Amino acid sequence: MKPFVLSLAEVRAIVLRSQGLADQESPFGLGKIAVLKAIHHLGYIQVDAVSVIQRAHHHVLWSRVPNYQPEMLHELQSPDAAVFEYWNHAASYLPMADFRFSLPLMRKHRREFHWADDTPELRKSMRRLVGMIRKNGALKLSDVASTGSTTGWFNAAPSKIERRALHELWMRGDIMIQSRRGVEKIFNLPSRILPAGIERKLPSKREAAEFHLLRNLRALGIAAVQELNYLQDAGPTGESRIALAKLVKLKKVIEIQIADFDKLRLFALPEALELKAPLPKQIVRFLSPFDNLTIQRKRLKWLFDFDYTVEIYVPPGKRKYGYFVLPILWGDRLIGRMDVKALRAERQLIIHHLIFEPSFRDWTTVKSSFADALLHFSRFQQCVGWKITRVEPKAFQIS
Repeated sequence: MKPFVLSLAEVRAIVLRSQGLADQESPFGLGKIAVLKAIHHLGYIQVDAVSVIQRAHHHVLWSRVPNYQPEMLHELQSPDAAVFEYWNHAASYLPMADFRFSLPLMRKHRREFHWADDTPELRKSMRRLVGMIRKNGALKLSDVASTGSTTGWFNAAPSKIERRALHELWMRGDIMIQSRRGVEKIFNLPSRILPAGIERKLPSKREAAEFHLLRNLRALGIAAVQELNYLQDAGPTGESRIALAKLVKLKKVIEIQIADFDKLRLFALPEALELKAPLPKQIVRFLSPFDNLTIQRKRLKWLFDFDYTVEIYVPPGKRKYGYFVLPILWGDRLIGRMDVKALRAERQLIIHHLIFEPSFRDWTTVKSSFADALLHFSRFQQCVGWKITRVEPKAFQIS
């Protein structure tokens, strides 16, 4: 069967509607129910600890549920047990209904540690911590007196061996994150967290591969093979390719070609074609660096012609745009980026650097919507005002 040929504008419309970032301000509705719908649809929300502004998982959900508050996510985790934290391509919130599809990765890390060397000291610490949780109930790292330290967690600085032990136990599925107190994780046994009736049957390799492919296509809208496998950490990509070929043969997945992009092989669900109409409304959105739309940088390049790098770990003198830079979406275009920081004590949002793409020339059209979006974004940061230090080009000033 020949690929369906679409224009780049049609592909963008499908992608943005699939991501909940198109022409509707609240595509999933409002409130906690909408937050759960968004997580189910996207498949995951990446957790990130950077607190320059509201943390990434809150930012991603707010971008799709305008009245979102962090308490909604916390309640969905506990007491609702509707979502859980586990590893996707990174630590993430996942729908509890999809729990069984994390089991292959848990099984994998029972055979091989995730971020640690298998040492007698670490094994001893893991046994000790599981014993404490079984006997005394939920536990957080600060509850535990340390029996030693280790290096090589994220850097060379020594840290509690218990920190690493809890992480490895979590990756193995021996414990789960029950809830959080602030940013600190509270761990407990799965038997005390998983809802009654939750499916715990280990999926076959083929079943798991099909699940991840269909989940990712639902959320991404249209994607290349390597983009579908980006989130696949539980099994070999070869299994994924076999599953994809089967889905295409069964016409559950279709092949897409972009006019003038004949070398780019793309795939979509058949129903994605219903989303290709031009966007009737252009909305300004400030996206997290860890948003589901922005996390794959090569994808941003072919889809939006947008070069993007998170410069958190780049030395200050070598940064091109700034420390924590947010892509700016307007309609179906990424028109610029801004380096931001919320000064919480002063309740002011500082935009250190606001930079628009060289190809962007529609400032007069977007200016009013941009200012409104910036005010809404500031309120989400619990700021009462904002200040822009530097703008490029200088003609694009916001009064």
